[in-house]
Amino acid sequence: MARVLLTGGSSFSGLWIAEALATAGHSVVAPLRRQLEDYRGIRLKRVERLQMIAETPLGHDFHSQAFLDLVGASDWDVFAHHGADIAGYRDASYDALAGFQRNTSGAGEILSRLARKSDAAVILTGTTFEAGEGNGESGDLAISPYGLSKSLTNQAWRHLARWQGLRFGKFVIAGPFGPWEEGRIVWSLFQSWMVGQPAIVRTPRYIRDNLPAPLLGLSYARLVEEFMATTQPEIVARPSGIVGSQGAFARKVADEARSRLSRPCDVEEAPQPDLAEPLQRINTDPVRDPAWDERAFWDAYVNYYVELDATGLLAATPA
Repeated sequence: MARVLLTGGSSFSGLWIAEALATAGHSVVAPLRRQLEDYRGIRLKRVERLQMIAETPLGHDFHSQAFLDLVGASDWDVFAHHGADIAGYRDASYDALAGFQRNTSGAGEILSRLARKSDAAVILTGTTFEAGEGNGESGDLAISPYGLSKSLTNQAWRHLARWQGLRFGKFVIAGPFGPWEEGRIVWSLFQSWMVGQPAIVRTPRYIRDNLPAPLLGLSYARLVEEFMATTQPEIVARPSGIVGSQGAFARKVADEARSRLSRPCDVEEAPQPDLAEPLQRINTDPVRDPAWDERAFWDAYVNYYVELDATGLLAATPA
């Protein structure tokens, strides 16, 4: 069993990582930046779920003394640094260098404290939008300011960790989807379907990699276990799910939703605008799990949106 210090546990993908680690028998401590009363909506629901499966010290901002003290208080097996500066990450005006500075501020002291207590593996979360990722054209370049920020951040943490004698891992995320998400492509589909309108896919030609969130969590747990079982200094995981056009993915979701909702769940593809991003951005390692129950996943996923619609949260949050 690994003792894991996880940042970003209240995020959509972070919660699924925590779920998978806890299910695998690992001990998870997931500090939260704010107090419980400061969380709202779906974020609050995720925090409440996180508190059921992990220790969640409150008021431990990543740049606080409280967080530093937590880092130095235990012999961690894994420092799973999933949290990152992402505010406005989709905007072309996102300040890549400012994001890089926020994401690396204090990294040296954190890693120094880890190295004093243990030989923990340090795992950073990456994205297919980084330089050198995505397995497509322009793979040597980041494809957005946010992708550049993540590229610089991961390289800095990698060097700082290895200089401290710590092992380094990178977990590259493509397009996770599943319960607990908000504001993603499927969110916009259900916003339309629940009011009886066809959903419009505005970038149908993009080739993307959409991975069910439980399988993303499973892949992360496997990465942790690989570090526990080997002495490899560096490991990179690039979990892959449903690869294809966003138009085809929307139709797949529509088929699954239609059979469970008894609604038309129609999909219309808008003309693809000029490509602001590379046509293809995908990962390379398909996730296999003989115990994966795809039907149960879709049951839970569609029901998640039914519940959101019933509570008004689906309409209240913009697509």
